[in-house]
Amino acid sequence: MSSRLKRLLATPACDLPPAARWWAIGLLLAYTLLGTLALDCAQHRSGQSITQLGFGYGVLIEAIEKTGEYRVAEGVHYPGVAFSAHRLPFIPYFLIAVKDVVGDDLGRVALAKCLVFNALLALAIFGVLRTARVPLWRVLLLLGFVLTMPRWVLNVFEVGLEEAYNITALSLLFAWLWFSEAVHRARPGWAVRLGLLLVLLIFLKSSMVYWCLAVPVLLWLRDRDLRAAGIALAFVVAGLGGLAAFNLAHAGRFTISSSWEGWNLYKGNCEYTADLYPPYSLDLLDYEGKVTADRPLRDEWDHSAYFAGRAKTFIKAHPGEFFKLALRKAWIFYGEVRASGLAQRGESRYAKPIYLLQIPWMIVFRVLLWAAILLALRTVWRAPWRSDTALVALTYLIFLVLYSGFHVVGFAYERHVMPIVMPTVLYLLWRRSAAATTTS
Repeated sequence: MSSRLKRLLATPACDLPPAARWWAIGLLLAYTLLGTLALDCAQHRSGQSITQLGFGYGVLIEAIEKTGEYRVAEGVHYPGVAFSAHRLPFIPYFLIAVKDVVGDDLGRVALAKCLVFNALLALAIFGVLRTARVPLWRVLLLLGFVLTMPRWVLNVFEVGLEEAYNITALSLLFAWLWFSEAVHRARPGWAVRLGLLLVLLIFLKSSMVYWCLAVPVLLWLRDRDLRAAGIALAFVVAGLGGLAAFNLAHAGRFTISSSWEGWNLYKGNCEYTADLYPPYSLDLLDYEGKVTADRPLRDEWDHSAYFAGRAKTFIKAHPGEFFKLALRKAWIFYGEVRASGLAQRGESRYAKPIYLLQIPWMIVFRVLLWAAILLALRTVWRAPWRSDTALVALTYLIFLVLYSGFHVVGFAYERHVMPIVMPTVLYLLWRRSAAATTTS
């Protein structure tokens, strides 16, 4: 290795010339194009319609385009029940808008989607490189670890999956929260951009609601800037109100709840759960006819209430089983390194090369995750309450609790873990940067 390259790698990221940061953005663009092309080839996306997407998005998009209503017809997801409030609206409408521009070809839609959402990732990395007082080699090592993690790659370059969107949105959120200088955080424009990002998260995934409400509070605790916190909170409240109004217009109820909440709670807490979980997807219960009601269900809200009631009855009758299942879900979220949520009953966790390839990355990530958790806990315990280190650590821990809590009660698969990978790496980089700033 030449002495010039050694000096470059040892240079703190924040001291790099601006051209070097733009080179990083160019490399990320190449990464986006290569990743999209690889998944296009693996999944044969070219020529497919976006109405063929899974996870309920394809049939919803088809219904919107055919009927003009945000409603999946009766019998598609459950006999005699139509659904409107089961999927949040951003992804379907975003994909329809992209399709109207590039055509109904999943390959082109995927490329456009990845360019747009990986731009959020590019902004996050640009912000880290601009302010982090961490040697470049360390930044490249940790970010390179994330960008090459097989499951993270599969999720980021997907289209009909919530994690395909909130992974990069969360990356930018934490980069802004932790790597924006105090003088920037004090500007109203910064708070507006943060608020818009929080609204996006609200419209992407139901489990983001409590976290998005917590961010303005954490922002106020750190900076004591009531204006910035108030602006962010106003956007969150407006986003929640907009979502509730959307559900009122399309599903007849002013609520931010999903009408699939009861369904998912039941699948994660019923007499059949332990037989499948964690290796296999609990959606198999639907396909095997084990998620059925003993009476006709009036609508999607009756459907949700019915299965939530069944889940609560099971939990009350079997508290020990519920506790064991919760431990399994927590293990999947915080400890497991093997694949989970497999689509075929009886399939081995080692049956496919991608399952095996992911394991080394997951082992390293679990080490990083618990190093970050223990460091954050120690910091909250020992550091002065008002210090940046304490409040950034508290932000990281609260995010983990609020995000993972939904999955520990419901169910967690490997893909649900991927949104915490980049925040964990960014927290470790921020701590190293803060330590370097203190000692310089």
